[in-house]
Amino acid sequence: MRGAIAIAVACVLAVPVSGYAQTQKPAPVEDRSTGAAAPLLIQQQRATARYRDVTQAAYDSTLAEQDVLNTQDAYDAARNRAETLKAELDKAMTARDAAKAKEAAARKRYDEALN
Repeated sequence: MRGAIAIAVACVLAVPVSGYAQTQKPAPVEDRSTGAAAPLLIQQQRATARYRDVTQAAYDSTLAEQDVLNTQDAYDAARNRAETLKAELDKAMTARDAAKAKEAAARKRYDEALN
């Protein structure tokens, strides 16, 4: 019994809703492509596009500036490291030359001892 009442209520409610949906017409759409507002709308669209171009260029410029700063920092660090390595190389070459001089002196003394 309750099921039959629920079905009857659903049918009564469904009929006006389905009729309501069929009687609705789409809202009229204003055509802004013609008339006095058209040039203004086109100018606004162009201005908006140019503004996006400007903001994108500013963002790209900011990224490029950051790249320059990062690269400059890396270059400075590499130059400092190279200077440190050059100093170590000079020190090692001086030590090698001193060791070779000692070896030459020792060979000379050895050769003299043999003769």
